[in-house]
Amino acid sequence: MPLTLATLFLPTSPGAFRLFLALLVFGHHLSSFGFGKFAVYVFFALSGFWLNTMWRDRYSHARTPYRTYLVSRVWRLAPVMIVTSIITIPLLVLIGIEREVVFSSDPLHLAVSTVFLLSYSYLTYVPVAPAWSLDIEMQFYLLAPLLAVALLRPALRLPLIAGAAILALVATWSLSVPTLAHYAIFFLAGMTVSATRWQPGSTLAYGSAAAVVGTLVLVTVTPLAGILWGGANPSPLYAWNPLFNVVMAFVCLPYAMWTVYQKSDRADRMLADLSYVIYLLHWVAVQWFYSMAGQPVLERLMVAGTGVVAVCLGSLALWHLVDRPANRLRHAWVSSRMPAAGDEGSSGVLAASA
Repeated sequence: MPLTLATLFLPTSPGAFRLFLALLVFGHHLSSFGFGKFAVYVFFALSGFWLNTMWRDRYSHARTPYRTYLVSRVWRLAPVMIVTSIITIPLLVLIGIEREVVFSSDPLHLAVSTVFLLSYSYLTYVPVAPAWSLDIEMQFYLLAPLLAVALLRPALRLPLIAGAAILALVATWSLSVPTLAHYAIFFLAGMTVSATRWQPGSTLAYGSAAAVVGTLVLVTVTPLAGILWGGANPSPLYAWNPLFNVVMAFVCLPYAMWTVYQKSDRADRMLADLSYVIYLLHWVAVQWFYSMAGQPVLERLMVAGTGVVAVCLGSLALWHLVDRPANRLRHAWVSSRMPAAGDEGSSGVLAASA
């Protein structure tokens, strides 16, 4: 493996890379480092790759393929989301957020969207804020099989990507609540990589990663730092931060797509699963940190450190007690609906993303 600037900062196995992205979101929420959306966009592209691959190689061969696929997707996301919500909601009240705020959403809406994820972003108050991306994921899941079939025809690939790009521009200017229209281009990018079976070479992959890391360093040490670093009083340059995240996500795609072809053992698949748990569970720790605004710096740092440790330990427990058992049952159920029973591929790496 060549030693480059990229290899010093980025993990190369698929599960470790997903965990790195989840921790990047965690770090974004705990600091003024405005690079969390980048990680979510790359997650979306990876999700597109794996969903297209799984539909083509797995779900399309099942009995009642679409129903099997949808049940499996909800089953993959819901258990951790439900338990995380049960943990998070009372803790939000405990750290000082008013009950009237925490429970301001319609209870039925909250319950249904916590399980099925659709319309979670439309809650009056979103208890697990990172789950907005799961709402987008579920919107994508509904359409993914149709898109996978369409991408089998090479003539449709470029029009679909162009249409998604135009849709993103229109949605950005006209819609305030996040929808699939804003982000379909990332999912389609990953799906197209899967459909064409394109495998980036290591030179392109490392060049892609080095370009991202180098740009972050360059921006940070120049007067352009306000594009990347926000905080309570962001520079006017921070208005360019959303576009910066989008551009960097596309620059990183060759590296992200290269990781999916690297070896993944049991430990790496565990890291992939943990990325989803940490992505959801970290929000309450972030809110605890925010509630300490105005307190001495040392006290806030202690809260941040305690929160990081608690999230890591809690995520391991949640993975062991909830996520892994639920995933095993899901794999067994999907296998039972196949013409011949078998394992559902690299299950940990195929786990849904945040």
